[in-house]
Amino acid sequence: MNYLNLFPQRLFSATALTAITLGLSGLTGGSAQALDFGTSWDTNCLGGVGPESCSLQNHFDSQTVSGGIDAVADQTGYEWFTNTATGNATGTFMFEVAGFAPHNEFGIYNKSGSKIDLFGGINDAGDSVTVNFLSGGKVSRTTQQLEPGPINAPVWNMFEDFGNEFGFYLTNKNGETFYSQSSKNDGGYQQAVVYQGDDETVMELPGRAAGTFTDNEFIIAFEDLFRGGSSDSDFNDLVVMMESIEPADVPEPSMLLGLGVLGASFWSVRRRRSRS
Repeated sequence: MNYLNLFPQRLFSATALTAITLGLSGLTGGSAQALDFGTSWDTNCLGGVGPESCSLQNHFDSQTVSGGIDAVADQTGYEWFTNTATGNATGTFMFEVAGFAPHNEFGIYNKSGSKIDLFGGINDAGDSVTVNFLSGGKVSRTTQQLEPGPINAPVWNMFEDFGNEFGFYLTNKNGETFYSQSSKNDGGYQQAVVYQGDDETVMELPGRAAGTFTDNEFIIAFEDLFRGGSSDSDFNDLVVMMESIEPADVPEPSMLLGLGVLGASFWSVRRRRSRS
């Protein structure tokens, strides 16, 4: 008998792993709590009044048709990614609510620190980018604004020796760069939160037909001010959905604390399909 088949395929999804970890952390004395948000300094968003109207949760709700994303409970802790079999990943600019919005830059970086910018402050909600992870470590990038025309035609670029494992970064107006890997940020502060689709929630992104938020789609939401200084920690400053990617490591920070070797083994099981 193949005992691996006794476990449901999605048993160890990001949500399940987080729930298990939160339960076991109480036994180990460790902490795996999700990040709580501060009160946004922005006000009067989406036709609403006050800072709550500008919250990450309110923006998620505004682009949700059915189901939903809980901005706190559904955090995955993922920080590092790779491509899926097609090698083609597409990003869609969801929204940005920030004083630095015209100057922020969002992109991917590799282990050597090389960066590829994907979106900038000039982008609008609904703009897209396609990243092709090619053989030999090459990466091509094609950017496309939502409204086509002679001025904003697709732009194609090729990058050498980048590879196919990456994290996400944001650089703000002050030249400060923040990373999806908290350990790379000054003081180890978390500057990004990541959400994974659940194959049930239906979303309607700007300029797009409504569709299911699938488990190979991820939302990356950044805070563009250093959280060790003066920051509202609202994480609505630049938000992108990326599809056809998957985590390249286990959740951090401390999402698997308390699971030990058993947790790592189960994670490996999920990443491999049984051939027996």
